[in-house]
Amino acid sequence: MPVIVREYDLIADWYALERVDQTGVPEVLALVKALPPGARVLDIGCGNGLPITKTLLAADVRVVGIDSAAKMLARFRLNLPTTPAIRAMAQILPFADATFDGAVAWGVMFHLPQAEEIKVIASVARVLKPGGSFLFTAGDRVDDSGDHVGFMNGVEFHYYSFTTEGYRRVLVDHGLHLVDFHKDKGENGYYLAAKGDAAQTRQSN
Repeated sequence: MPVIVREYDLIADWYALERVDQTGVPEVLALVKALPPGARVLDIGCGNGLPITKTLLAADVRVVGIDSAAKMLARFRLNLPTTPAIRAMAQILPFADATFDGAVAWGVMFHLPQAEEIKVIASVARVLKPGGSFLFTAGDRVDDSGDHVGFMNGVEFHYYSFTTEGYRRVLVDHGLHLVDFHKDKGENGYYLAAKGDAAQTRQSN
């Protein structure tokens, strides 16, 4: 059974008040520029839809949101009532192969043990179209013990990670390649991957 992050249901109301900055927005906008017109993007861990999903919609991208937290999805539907969003787990995405031009997983991967992160990458690779892009946030040092703990509104969260090279290897194992890695001023790590090998992606562009 895939690991479910239930903690966000406990902080949904607090998170709606606290997550008011624009962290991640520049990276999402850069992703959109690499997508074809009318692109369809999967927002994994869409939460309440702000600011990531809203940014995608403002850039004329067709978005489908998924989240495992029912209370976060309830707020998503209030904030973005015309945007489809379903309750699902990233490790077993309920979509057909090659459905999406792009996928975003902001604030998702690092909550999952390494084995579960691999399942997410495999699942995303399956639903991406050839040449599709995957943007996700994660750490850059090995941590699969769960000993790295943080708190949001008094709720305990555990954090996990591969190294950058570790993510590169996992991506390759599932038909993706790492295009870019960088950190923002808040030390959030952003990985941009593409489906297909680097030579194929350059030819398609």
